[in-house]
Amino acid sequence: MAERVRPSDHRGMSVALALQAPTRLRHNPAPHFNSFLMNVDFRSAGGEEASAVGGGDSIPESIAAARDALPVGLEWELVRWNHLYGD
Repeated sequence: MAERVRPSDHRGMSVALALQAPTRLRHNPAPHFNSFLMNVDFRSAGGEEASAVGGGDSIPESIAAARDALPVGLEWELVRWNHLYGD
């Protein structure tokens, strides 16, 4: 029989965060934000399809970041990409 999990067993999230999001960031995220953020679709030679989000300072860098997020062991071909952020 599986053990019953009690709410007090979840120590990863504080009650304060569960009830209200933080109101102030401790760092400025702007210097770390990529110029391009893209949703990229890929297809393997076997017909499997996968999508990933990638970011970078250029379109090729964003596509490479998305490709790095795909399951390993297959060769993925670029099908299409859509800008989520950037020029």
